[in-house]
Amino acid sequence: MLLTSGGQRAGTISGGCLEAEVAKKAWWLTEKGPTIQRYSSFFDDDSPAPYGLGCGGTVHVLLERGEAAHAVLNALELSLNARIPFVIVADTDKMATILVQQVSEKKLFSSSPEIFENENLAQRAAEQECSFYAAVQINPDLAVELFVEYIAPTPALIIFGAGDDAKPLADFAHKLGWYVTIADGRSHLARAERFPQADRLTVLDYDQVTPLQNLAIESAAAVLLTHSYEQDRALLRELLPRNPKYLGILGPRQRTERLIGEVSRQLGLTDEECMARLHAPVGFDIGAHTPESIALSIVTEIFAVLRGRDGLSLKESTQAREHINTKLMHV
Repeated sequence: MLLTSGGQRAGTISGGCLEAEVAKKAWWLTEKGPTIQRYSSFFDDDSPAPYGLGCGGTVHVLLERGEAAHAVLNALELSLNARIPFVIVADTDKMATILVQQVSEKKLFSSSPEIFENENLAQRAAEQECSFYAAVQINPDLAVELFVEYIAPTPALIIFGAGDDAKPLADFAHKLGWYVTIADGRSHLARAERFPQADRLTVLDYDQVTPLQNLAIESAAAVLLTHSYEQDRALLRELLPRNPKYLGILGPRQRTERLIGEVSRQLGLTDEECMARLHAPVGFDIGAHTPESIALSIVTEIFAVLRGRDGLSLKESTQAREHINTKLMHV
């Protein structure tokens, strides 16, 4: 969450319980440097003013301003515009950010260079694509514990097709903060006036041998909304070997199976291998019929897949966990 001395704020650190309290006090709490504040939302907490509605959790918030905060903002800007991941390293003893570094090795900020002379924390975080604690031995008598936080670029969604049904999908993705690309062979449809929420618009030339060569397919989610059998066939021929993080196609499964039957032989893959890489029909079964509800079902499925979730309701997933825990107790 970004705060200003005038009380303005952007972003969140909770479900809405803590923001006002933190914004009210953060500026004077950091007058002498960074600090970590503890906030609790337990019903029976000893604090005279527990926060929220009894969610039952404790939040530790690092409040920081100055050079380190500006470095984080600069890194976020690069991540958004250049799609570059980065790491933030915090010294848990000093309670402060001590390194902001792009995964491409460019250091944006370092207050303790001696700690990082023999460490490549950014690369380790990138390889694991996760955050972790790391113990670094500075000298025989001194070791420090660091928290390494990996910040990936926002998810990228490529929508193939610039028809009216692509508009609500692009809008949902934009509101989630995703990087949205609209790709279509029709230049009169792939226009900024129709898709003001898109980060990129590209007109495809299907006469090219590789019409998608300028798109970062492997790291993106892709959805085919062309409503054209021939275009879907050409796109599947290009997309399936590149195996994007998510690949969905609009239309009944019978149509997709027919497409795969024509494409798989050209790719040297079995029909089963191709279908396993596809979400067809695209989206979750929520009873969607309108363009807006269909877009909601699609973006929900993409979100779940990118997060490694099955897309159960919270009620069902909670019951499943309770059932597993009960069985483990009996074992």
